[in-house]
Amino acid sequence: MRTLKGRMTDLIATVLVLALLSGWFLVGNTVEERMISQAKENLLSRIAILAGVIQDTGIEGLITNISRWSRDDGTRVTLVAMNGKVLFDNEADPGTMDNHAGRPEIREALLSGTGINTRYSRSIEADQIYVARLAADPSGEGIVLRLSISLADVGSAVGSARRRILASLAFAGFVSLLAGLYFIRQVSRPLEELTRSALESTDGTRLRFPSTGSVEVQRLAAALEGMSSRLDDALAALEREKAYLRSLLESLPAGVLVVDREKKIRYANAALGTLLRDLPEKMDGALYTGAIRKPELIDLIDRAFTGDDRRESFVVREKAEIFLEAQAVSIADGVLVVVHDMTERHRLEETRRTFIADAGHEFQTPLTSIRAAAELLLDDAAPDPEKTRDMARKIVLQQERMTALVDDLLLLSRLESDITPEPGEPLDLKEMIEDVVHYQKETPQAAYIAWETELPDGGAPFNGRAGEIGRALGNLVDNAVKYTRKRFGESPGGVIRVSIEGQDKGWKILVSDNGTGIDEKIRETVFERFKRGETSRYREGVSPGGYGLGLAIARRIIESHGGSIEALDSSEGALISVFLPFKG
Repeated sequence: MRTLKGRMTDLIATVLVLALLSGWFLVGNTVEERMISQAKENLLSRIAILAGVIQDTGIEGLITNISRWSRDDGTRVTLVAMNGKVLFDNEADPGTMDNHAGRPEIREALLSGTGINTRYSRSIEADQIYVARLAADPSGEGIVLRLSISLADVGSAVGSARRRILASLAFAGFVSLLAGLYFIRQVSRPLEELTRSALESTDGTRLRFPSTGSVEVQRLAAALEGMSSRLDDALAALEREKAYLRSLLESLPAGVLVVDREKKIRYANAALGTLLRDLPEKMDGALYTGAIRKPELIDLIDRAFTGDDRRESFVVREKAEIFLEAQAVSIADGVLVVVHDMTERHRLEETRRTFIADAGHEFQTPLTSIRAAAELLLDDAAPDPEKTRDMARKIVLQQERMTALVDDLLLLSRLESDITPEPGEPLDLKEMIEDVVHYQKETPQAAYIAWETELPDGGAPFNGRAGEIGRALGNLVDNAVKYTRKRFGESPGGVIRVSIEGQDKGWKILVSDNGTGIDEKIRETVFERFKRGETSRYREGVSPGGYGLGLAIARRIIESHGGSIEALDSSEGALISVFLPFKG
């Protein structure tokens, strides 16, 4: 495609060539006509003079001086009698020449006195301009005087004039071309600068257009500047909207995937990281069949491309099972896929079912005992007072166990709810642990257990809810007593250690024992509801076993105070670590 500069150059060159050709032909023809006209006028002037010479001196006087007159410009002189006979010709033999009575110029001269004609001469074989005039000698006898010149001489003069005109026109055309190119440059250079300025900005910087050149170019630069400013503002707004939309999509808990009609990924947010073979930002432009790890998701997208929009659930097995639900729908430019993580809902549902089953199982044992005792009382026709009191004690004991279970469930429910807890109060963790240890030492189960404590001398100030913290610490120490007694029974050897250590940001509490310990398989789940460190339903000794809610309650209390709790590896027994921040 030709540029504007090239087209304007072609136009100027074409105009100049046409002007040169037309000027050459028109001026040349005009010069030719003018020179022929001047030649005819010159011949008329001369023939008038020669006619006067004939009238004064006769034919002989003319012939005597004819060579001098014709030598100057090559004029041919012919004398013709009234009957058409050639009397004299300075370039041909009159005896060989035809009768000239029929020549146009001779005939016209005889009729009107003067005749002019341009034609081919057979006698000298050349084109000639003829001028004839009727004259009279001194005796009064008429005679026709004819002068002629060759058109070749006129043509030579015309050719020379044409060459000079062509040279002048060529020079003028060359100068005009240079001037035209200069003015074209004045127009094209600002346009090229505008184009270069428009193409130079590749990094998003604002375009600057030069304002040099003609008024029209300056107006164009101003218009482009305004348009560039509006485009920059629009692009900036689009970038902000794009960034805002991307931030929204990135913050969504659901995975979002967009696949275009060419089967290439156009967008994938961070929530899809577990389903892609590489980071989502590196998957832009990749074919989804090679970028997605799960065949179920690939099949779902394939069906969406055929118009079969549907929802599907599948499981991703990494370190832990992840339950996902994906929906693919066909859109104008491809397929939109939304993936929801249903793991928490699945776990909640599983927890709900497990809770119902475990709670029903836990309630079943005391209820069965109460029913059995009540049936024995009903079936005893002659009740023994001592036996009746024993049955009543069993019923009361099971009722107390059920009440304790309900209380623990209600407390756990309150701790797990979104209800804002009551504000804390200043307390001393050292004193609370001393009270818990002192209480547990007095219980029958701790009769043969040795105790070791390591507490800071200056106390352990903390801000929290005393009742809840006391319950959590009591549950931890109570568990240590249970499983230490389970291992050693009424034999010595059991040891429970409790310590508090101040760290950079809070207090670290360790409760360890050398009892039956916690199985490594359930160490991660021991803080969940109805999970126990051992499988027995009852403690050994006089007290019934717990329900697996103690550690769950302790964890909720510790976490509600901003702390953490975990079961650590131990060479023997169990080791529970609690961290409580200073601020509580």
